[in-house]
Amino acid sequence: MAVPLVLALLWLGPTAATFVAVGAVATGFGSFQGAYRSRAAIMVLSTVGMALSLFIGSLTGHSIVAATVAAAAAGFIAGLAVALGPGAAFVALQSAIVVLVAVAYPADLAASAWRGLLVSAGGLCQTGLVVGLWPLKRFRTERRLIAAVYRSLAEYALTLATGSASVPEPHTLAAAGPVQFDPHPLGRISERLVFHALLDEAERIRDGLAALSVTSAPLPAPVARALSAILRETGDAVEAARAPAPPADHWQLLESAPLAGPTRARIEALLGQLRSGVRLAVLPAAETTTPTSPPPRVQALPPVRDGLVTLRANLSLQSAACRHGLRLAATVGVLTVASYAFGIPRGYWASITALLVLKPEFGETYARGIGRVAGTLVGAGVIVVLVAMLGSHPGMITALLLGFVWSGYVLFRANYAAFTVAITGYIVLLLYLAGVPGTKAAEYRALNTVLGGALALAAYRVWPTWEATRAGDTFAALADAFARDVVIVLNAYIDPQHWNIEMLEQARNAGRLARSNAEGSVTRLFAEPPRDRFEPHLADSLLAAFRRFAAGALTLHADLQARPSPAPQLARLRDELSTSLETLAAALRSDSAPAPLPATRETLVATRQSLAPVVVDALDVMIDSVNTAAAVLTKVRA
Repeated sequence: MAVPLVLALLWLGPTAATFVAVGAVATGFGSFQGAYRSRAAIMVLSTVGMALSLFIGSLTGHSIVAATVAAAAAGFIAGLAVALGPGAAFVALQSAIVVLVAVAYPADLAASAWRGLLVSAGGLCQTGLVVGLWPLKRFRTERRLIAAVYRSLAEYALTLATGSASVPEPHTLAAAGPVQFDPHPLGRISERLVFHALLDEAERIRDGLAALSVTSAPLPAPVARALSAILRETGDAVEAARAPAPPADHWQLLESAPLAGPTRARIEALLGQLRSGVRLAVLPAAETTTPTSPPPRVQALPPVRDGLVTLRANLSLQSAACRHGLRLAATVGVLTVASYAFGIPRGYWASITALLVLKPEFGETYARGIGRVAGTLVGAGVIVVLVAMLGSHPGMITALLLGFVWSGYVLFRANYAAFTVAITGYIVLLLYLAGVPGTKAAEYRALNTVLGGALALAAYRVWPTWEATRAGDTFAALADAFARDVVIVLNAYIDPQHWNIEMLEQARNAGRLARSNAEGSVTRLFAEPPRDRFEPHLADSLLAAFRRFAAGALTLHADLQARPSPAPQLARLRDELSTSLETLAAALRSDSAPAPLPATRETLVATRQSLAPVVVDALDVMIDSVNTAAAVLTKVRA
């Protein structure tokens, strides 16, 4: 951010530099989205969005009616965009913020266009500098994501000694998608394939560990610690670009530990996968810099057609995203009118606060509201003290400004209140450069933040979007994902010679994402006041049951690696299990008790003699988890 700011100060003066800095800083936060091409795409789109928003906002600021319409429309779009995912939501949010600022500083056509160009210059410069680092920091994203996956598996391996393990957490592996879908643009295809292989090996290890939790007694603690240590060392080595060096005694312990037959077979399979992971981790340590074939095309945001379909589907009061957009539109519209009508100095800060504080979730809205008000008050006070102590020379102000921007980037994902302190300092100092006295800027910022935060919390209280109203759909989506996975994985057992591994991986990924969404839903439910629609304890019980189902499914995934003999007798179990899950999904969507489920337990008893013990154990866990979920739902809804 220093590069565009200093160049603009020297070449164009403080006022123009302010617009350049706004574009550079806001676009810089886009670099937290995506990996490579997706990251650059989001940064470019946010730059274009902010430039257009600044142009429109500057033109509409002459009229209170036009300014209010522009602000409300920007708020609605920012709220609705959450339906498209975090990338689109970021672009829409940054664009809306710029509209709220621009309407407060109306300009003619030429000046509005000039402002848009300045913001574009800052954003594109920031994007160019981020992209320019790619050749110097090759595969950093892949290393970080894969290391996190192996460390997560290491933590899970430790729980196998307690007997309380259910299934590995889904979030870390779900976040590793960029390794496959957004690879380093300058990497050799051979290098990219190594990272793919490391991730695939992690999937196999994950399945094997989950199988141990379902079909084995608790592992001896030394065995669990040895597994964990090898996995952690592999992850550390991948991130550090060095060869892994797990202690030899860990391998010896795993090879010689006195374990029962099924457990020993699973440990032997895991040993082979662990050795493969260690060998693969050695290869990326020697990287080259000569690019070869380009990576596959990556779409940072949903395709236009899919995005439009999603938006149209969410243009309904039944959609939480639509209700969130309307709430944002009403709140920033009221604050914009108040700013014009009462001549509130820097009133756009109140609108921006409301825009940033209001979220679809109750817990996040109130946590952000309190954190933002507290952080703003502290940040404003800190700036007043610093300027009084260090003076107001432009060089000192610029140095302080850059320090606060750096702190804002560092704290962005660490602590929202501390991040707000840094951003408040940056904004006040930026206005100081533009000629606004620092004390006044700090005072306006603090007062308007309190006003905007209070109105945002009041707006959420008046028209909330409770997680309880959509948790049923979230858990129904999880049941549907498991139903699809059951059909695909049991089809692979029925006819092992003709099954699609790509479909199996897609189904597993969909199930993992759905479970991650369900776990997030439970967390949000417990942060809300108690509701009658979907109680937190019901969600918790359902999640516990579905976790056990996932553990059984992962056991089957792991067993498939051995290419078992055909088992056509599983066809009936496949149909009954998928029907049971679809029945649960229908009940969850309608907030009703589920219809009677097929007698899947009896079917398993009738066929168990012809099935491998591992398959019987896994199906037993899956059937029991479905029956438990149905019983819990029936008890609450009957």
